[in-house]
Amino acid sequence: MPLVLDGERCGWLDPHTAQRLAQAPSPFELDGGRLLLPPGPGGPRACSLALESAARRLHEAGIVREWRSEQLDVYSQTGRVVGTIERAACRPLGIETRSVQLNAFRPDGSMVTARRAPHKLSDPDRWDNLAGGMIAAGESDLLALAREAHEEAGLRLTGLALVRGARLRMQRMVAEGLMIETVQVFDVRLPADYTPLNLDGEVAGFEVRTVESVLDGIERGDFTLQASMAMLDGLRRMLDDT
Repeated sequence: MPLVLDGERCGWLDPHTAQRLAQAPSPFELDGGRLLLPPGPGGPRACSLALESAARRLHEAGIVREWRSEQLDVYSQTGRVVGTIERAACRPLGIETRSVQLNAFRPDGSMVTARRAPHKLSDPDRWDNLAGGMIAAGESDLLALAREAHEEAGLRLTGLALVRGARLRMQRMVAEGLMIETVQVFDVRLPADYTPLNLDGEVAGFEVRTVESVLDGIERGDFTLQASMAMLDGLRRMLDDT
């Protein structure tokens, strides 16, 4: 059912989860087949506090299985930021997330790919492009890209030419709930002497792949959905340039 915040739909959630969040004491209420946070004073801060309370209740119930201590912006259906929420609660509440993906091309045209760590909750051990991740609350996509590239692959983007690719929107069911994500794709040409190095423990290893190997891996389902769509977008641009 819809999650309505500040008069606008901002997510989707299972009816049982909605009933749990509406149990007193709670700022939320069930109203005509939707979970509603009634409008009131306080604006985005009040909405953020209500969502924090909801996230902690779901964490205590085991519905939110991990706690990331990362705040993401919550967008309404019209693109307005209505508050922030703990990252781990976004998918149980069907709240849209926004992320970046970085395609990394070596001078010979091959791509550097990264395998996700086995402890990752989503898509463990599957392959990604070089780096990617969520855009934090109040963060621009370029700042998020620079942070993720450094943390996940030891790559400093300063001085490197970036190409802004497509903005992709995808939706699917995942283990945590409903994933609704808008992905901003970027391409980068790597220096010849670059060697990837993971710094945050989120990557199990790296591999250099030819274009043919990347396409074969996408067809086999080796890569995550986000990485697959981002790499196809980058390869299309590369072929258009040749």
